[in-house]
Amino acid sequence: MTERKGVGNKVKKSPIINHFEQANKDDEALRQRIAEKAYELYQRRGFTHGCDLDDWLEAERQVLSESQGSPKRPRKKVLGRRRRSTEE
Repeated sequence: MTERKGVGNKVKKSPIINHFEQANKDDEALRQRIAEKAYELYQRRGFTHGCDLDDWLEAERQVLSESQGSPKRPRKKVLGRRRRSTEE
């Protein structure tokens, strides 16, 4: 049973259920930020089709690095589906 009756017959959710509900909200918010960032990248490329996975992965990297407070790494040049690095 996931719910408990508390004082005054109010139904309380278990702490575990509350934790998972909050985690789902956090996951959805993160997914939304990544989707918005991926769309920004798509816009910057002039709405060129065929690089959606590259845009999504780059957006994930940027959003996650921002949320962790780490400095951004230099961006790799993206040409089509192949990535070419300016690094060694």
